[in-house]
Amino acid sequence: MQATRLARASLLACALAGMACVGTQDPESPDRARQAAEVQAAEDASASAGPRLIRVAAPSPALPPAGPPPARGIPDIPATEPVIRQDLLVQSPAVITDAPAGMPPEVAAVLREIGPRIDAQRTTALYAPLHAEREHDAVELRRDLSYGPHERHRADVFMPKTRGAARAVAVFVHGGGFTRGAKSASGQFFYDNIGYWAAENGLIGVTLNYRLAPEFQYPSGAEDMARAVAWVQQQARGWGADPARIFLWGHSAGGAHVADYLVRTAQPPLAGAILTSGVFNLGDTVSVWKDYYGEDVSLYAQRSSLPRLIQVSLPLLVNWAELDPPDFVPDSERLVAGRRAAGKPTVSLILPNHSHLSEAYAIGTADESLSAPVLQFIQSPPR
Repeated sequence: MQATRLARASLLACALAGMACVGTQDPESPDRARQAAEVQAAEDASASAGPRLIRVAAPSPALPPAGPPPARGIPDIPATEPVIRQDLLVQSPAVITDAPAGMPPEVAAVLREIGPRIDAQRTTALYAPLHAEREHDAVELRRDLSYGPHERHRADVFMPKTRGAARAVAVFVHGGGFTRGAKSASGQFFYDNIGYWAAENGLIGVTLNYRLAPEFQYPSGAEDMARAVAWVQQQARGWGADPARIFLWGHSAGGAHVADYLVRTAQPPLAGAILTSGVFNLGDTVSVWKDYYGEDVSLYAQRSSLPRLIQVSLPLLVNWAELDPPDFVPDSERLVAGRRAAGKPTVSLILPNHSHLSEAYAIGTADESLSAPVLQFIQSPPR
């Protein structure tokens, strides 16, 4: 049991850090393989019914019965079907293991070979050629603008050269295990790809750095989000943007920072938020994320965003990848189920054949399995 816990902790640490965990094996993989086979059989049996639709978690007409809450105080929400909002349906393949349209077959094959673990080197090599030939002549890029006093308080801003008015702003927050990562890196496409995508789709794109653990611990990430949002509000009109249409988008550890900001802010001045494969619950033993959240388990209940995030009234898009490491998925599933039961506006999305890294790396390519729903969400968030 101890070996299992250590192995899974190692897998998670590599996942949010964006490290290559090529040699890491999940000790429970035989069980997962059996479960995957059962799921595949069920999906094959129902494939004749036509394409599968990802349901949008819109308010239910009645609350499902709630069982007794677990020790951490997070509601145990039954997995009932959400009401479907016809204007926000996202169509996916009948069989989830099919590659999405726009994903090259060779990319799909390697991602499935890698499986539900992180191989940063191979995943980056897959996507670099897809971005290398892209031109961004219609975008103005302003690098390393300061949104606060620390050297990590820097942002890149991507704007369409054709000036507009009242554009929405997409602010992307990178991952990195709370201890590393950056908005961009010399010679790499990520995460400029997200800023360019935003500007080329009529938005203002912003990518952020923030202070890192262990030097800066909880709640420094939420504080940096608050500082960045206030700065974007102040600058928005000068960029041709609407300060009332700011969307905060966090991936992995960045998703945790966005979530922490949302639950610590009485009325976030945002139009919505996107949470991509985030971490929202610390558990009841010393967390693998102790460099940021600390080792005092007695504080984890109040530092876990999940219970309060369920009640946030702001529209959320919550997504995760089919090939995410398995310990990432329950937080997002419980968040969606809880918000559905609470009647909070939520769009949920599972990305077929994508991994923890590829879901972000694919933004700006012909694969629009995440970028199209995000753009739709920003253009018309649920209420």
